[in-house]
Amino acid sequence: MKLIIGGRIIEVSGRKIEDGPLEGMNFNINIEDVKTAEGRLIVKYDYTIKYLPKVAEMLVKGELLVEENEKKRKEIEDEWKKKRQLPPEFAEEALTAITYTCSAVGTLIAFGLGITAPLNVPRAKLVPNAPQSKEKAG
Repeated sequence: MKLIIGGRIIEVSGRKIEDGPLEGMNFNINIEDVKTAEGRLIVKYDYTIKYLPKVAEMLVKGELLVEENEKKRKEIEDEWKKKRQLPPEFAEEALTAITYTCSAVGTLIAFGLGITAPLNVPRAKLVPNAPQSKEKAG
């Protein structure tokens, strides 16, 4: 059974680029690395928020610490090394934890910059092979 037992923020940055109306935000989570250390899985990530159009941007870098049995840790780490992907059920948990943490940190950065706080995105849910909408040519 996986258990995210904590994490830490390694780096934060934010900058206001220009004044103007906020038209939207883009959020991106990039998993940088997955490795085992001291009997735990460590997931390193970058979380970026871009305020559109070119109003501001933020970056939060951190690590998640995950307790998992040795077999499962090895499976997750091996899949990462081979495909640079996380198993879907683990990815959902990791992305939800990252989003929650970075939304809180982002709110503090936004306050300092005098911009709107990033939205707290709902729980991550991955849908394998989701059907694509098909448009009819006419």
